[in-house]
Amino acid sequence: MRIIGVLVALLMLSGCINPVAEEGRVFTLQTLDRAEDSEATYSLKDNLSEGPVLILFIGVGCIGCKDWTDELRLSHQEWMEMEPPLQLVSIARYPSFESQEDVALEFGTPESNHYTPWPITLPSDEDPIRKYDDETKLSSTVFEYYGMPGTPTLMLIDEDGVTQWKSSTYYPDAETISEIEIQYKDMI
Repeated sequence: MRIIGVLVALLMLSGCINPVAEEGRVFTLQTLDRAEDSEATYSLKDNLSEGPVLILFIGVGCIGCKDWTDELRLSHQEWMEMEPPLQLVSIARYPSFESQEDVALEFGTPESNHYTPWPITLPSDEDPIRKYDDETKLSSTVFEYYGMPGTPTLMLIDEDGVTQWKSSTYYPDAETISEIEIQYKDMI
């Protein structure tokens, strides 16, 4: 009987406890160092100061990644003209297996099979995730923090560095593009 009373009290009090807000996380990663990348390194924090960022984890051998890149390229310019812009960044997911040259050949130039007109980053397996507020290095790597994502994985990051949406489809479709745009509108 006493256990039931304790459980009832806990249930009644549970509404009084505020959930802890998720702290934002950011990263700084090497890029292909093309004009589209703006610099030799990409700072998520710097880009978030301009607006939300849609991350696309890519792999050279990933057919869905190539299809997503081609599909997102159709919306890229329109999204960049919104206020604030919805920015894109691709993260090469398999640095142990795919070289910088492999990524550049598949995604890096207008002559590439799946040209990417937004920044492409090339993390190592050890690149750390950082606190949003002061960019202190944390013990997790970028890949660990994002849950060791497979490819393709898309994540929409708000201006505070918090993941607000994650894809669940391998191939692009109109419904998922619509979800991205709805989530973006809800964030701003």
